Amino acid sequence: MKTDEIIKRLAAMPPRAPNVAAVPPLELVAMMIRMGRGLRQWKKETLADFAQVSLSTVERAERAEQVGAECLDRIARALGYEPGAFTKSRVPISREQAAKELVEEWGHLEPVAVRKFQTHRQVRMIAATPAYLIHRPELGSDYDGQVEGLIEWLDLASMVMVSEIIGSGEPVHRREFYGRVLAAVDEFRCRGVTVLVGVMDAPLPGIHDWKVAIISLTRKLSDPGASKRRTLFVDRRSVQPRPGCLPHSA
Repeated sequence: MKTDEIIKRLAAMPPRAPNVAAVPPLELVAMMIRMGRGLRQWKKETLADFAQVSLSTVERAERAEQVGAECLDRIARALGYEPGAFTKSRVPISREQAAKELVEEWGHLEPVAVRKFQTHRQVRMIAATPAYLIHRPELGSDYDGQVEGLIEWLDLASMVMVSEIIGSGEPVHRREFYGRVLAAVDEFRCRGVTVLVGVMDAPLPGIHDWKVAIISLTRKLSDPGASKRRTLFVDRRSVQPRPGCLPHSA
C-alpha cells in the first residue's frame, strides 16, 4: 500500500468517540513507522534488524496490516518511541489539541542540508560562520575529549580566517591547517562515528544574515542511515541567543 492510499484511508475515518479509549488505528501506526524510518533514512531491513523482527513483519506494519503487539512494541522502541506507543488504548484528544501538540513537536524544526564532513571547503564554511552547534545524540561521555578537541580546532580555524598568524607569530598555510581539522574529523570515523555538516540560516533582530554551522556526530551502530542523510531537522530555538547574548560556539 502506498503512502497516499494510507492518508486517504485516515482522512475517510469517522471521528472517534470522545472520552472512549481505543488503540491507534493500523493506518496511523503505519504512517508513524514510515515517517520514523524515513527520517532516519533506514531501509526496511535496517529497522527489522534493530527491532529484532522479521522483514515481513515491518512490511506488514507499513501496509497497515495486523501485526502482533510484541512486534509493534519492538518496532516502536527501535524508532525511539515508548513501548505501547502503537498498541495501548488511549482517549482521543481534540483536533485543536492534536494540532497544538503537532506544532509544539514539529513546528520549530528547520530543515538543514548536510553532507559528510570531508573537504577543505567545508572547513572554511564553518570557520566563516559566527557560531556553530554540535549535535551528538547518543554519543557517550567517552567521546567528550574528542569533541572538545574538534571544537578547539574549529575555533582555531575561525582565527585563521581572520589572520594567518597563530601563537608564535609564524605564518600557517591554510590548506595545511585545514588538513589538521579534517584529521580530527577522521578520528571520529575511525571510532565508527558519522560526521555531517551544514549551515543553517538563523536571522536575528538587526542581523538578518546570521548563520550557524551544524555539525552532527552519530554512531553508525545506532544510526546506520546517517551516512546517506542529506537533511537534518534542527530546532530553531537551539540556535537562538539568550536575552542580551549572541549565540556562541556549542
